[in-house]
Amino acid sequence: MTKMMMIAGLALGVATLAQAQPQAAPQTIPRADFLAQSKSQFDIADANHDGFLTKPEVKAVIAMAMGAEVPPAMIDQVFAALDTNGDGKATAAEVEAHDLARFDQWDTNHDRQLSRDEMMAGRQALDRAPPKP
Repeated sequence: MTKMMMIAGLALGVATLAQAQPQAAPQTIPRADFLAQSKSQFDIADANHDGFLTKPEVKAVIAMAMGAEVPPAMIDQVFAALDTNGDGKATAAEVEAHDLARFDQWDTNHDRQLSRDEMMAGRQALDRAPPKP
C-alpha cells in the first residue's frame, strides 16, 4: 500500500528529476523548478479547470500513472493529505504547500536543490512509512 501511496504522491506533483531535466544535465532540481512542475501537474489533474481537485480528478490521475484500478482507501488517503482543510476539494495552494513540504523534507542538506540521492532516500522513507489510518 505504501508503494502505491508513493506512486500516487509522485503522480500528483512530486516532480521527478527525469521529468525536470534531460539525462545529460546535472541530476538536481532547484526548488523553484520543483514548484513549477507541481503547478503544471496540478493544471493537468484539474480536468475541468475550476481551480481545485476533487477525489474523482485525483483518482483519474493516479489511475493513469499506475495503469491500474486504484483502491478507494488509497484515494481517500492521498486526497486527505492534499485537502488539508477537509472541505472536499484540494486547492492549488493546498497542493503546493504539500509538495513544498515534501521537497523541504527531502532536501536534507538544505541547499534548495533536490539531488537524485535525496529524492531516492525520500521515496524510500515514504515506502517504509506505515500507512496513516
